[in-house]
Amino acid sequence: MSNKFQIVIVGAGTVGIMTAAQLLRKDKSLNIAIIDPSEVHVYQPAWTLVGGGAFNFEKTKRPTSSVIPKGVTWIKDKVITLEPENNSLTTEKEGSIAYDYLVLSPGLVYDLNGIEGLREKCNF
Repeated sequence: MSNKFQIVIVGAGTVGIMTAAQLLRKDKSLNIAIIDPSEVHVYQPAWTLVGGGAFNFEKTKRPTSSVIPKGVTWIKDKVITLEPENNSLTTEKEGSIAYDYLVLSPGLVYDLNGIEGLREKCNF
């Protein structure tokens, strides 16, 4: 795998996936990587419907591999450090990755214990 990309996107959530897809729509020759360790992509915009009882939570989950746009390199890894002055970052397994442009959309870390009963309902 190359350790240099034109564009690196940190986060394979809805924002990261849509950013990669829109960039490729404009220029299919772009060399883009998405860095995200999660095997499961969760479509969070549907959670308002889940909360209202109109949509099944399980249907908001898909394999991350199924939503990565064709032509984008998926690096299943965690970012440990950002080094913007060097246009690079470091990941837990792959090490240093260089880029021309960086998009940060890492998402959130969920505290499912923050709301009573949420952990039991979400089960992830």
